[in-house]
Amino acid sequence: MKRAIYILLAIILGLVVSIGLHALAEMWYLNWAENTGHEVVWSKYFGLGGCALPIYLQYGLFALGIVGGYLLGRWWWKLVYIEGRYWRHKRN
Repeated sequence: MKRAIYILLAIILGLVVSIGLHALAEMWYLNWAENTGHEVVWSKYFGLGGCALPIYLQYGLFALGIVGGYLLGRWWWKLVYIEGRYWRHKRN
């Protein structure tokens, strides 16, 4: 149960990071489109509001957040609970 919660929280962290990356990518794209006079085509983002990024990039970032969070959770679990490596001061 503890491992499942640990991995679920890592997936949530991955989603939060992917939302941040999505926002940065969209800001960069909108600035680029404004500076070059490129027309922006707005699309729905998971049925909510508008998004300037192509739909494949929207879903790709979402999937990357889930998969990356899962892999990170498994790696951290192995590092901390199986190998017993965690951060503490070593005394001489």
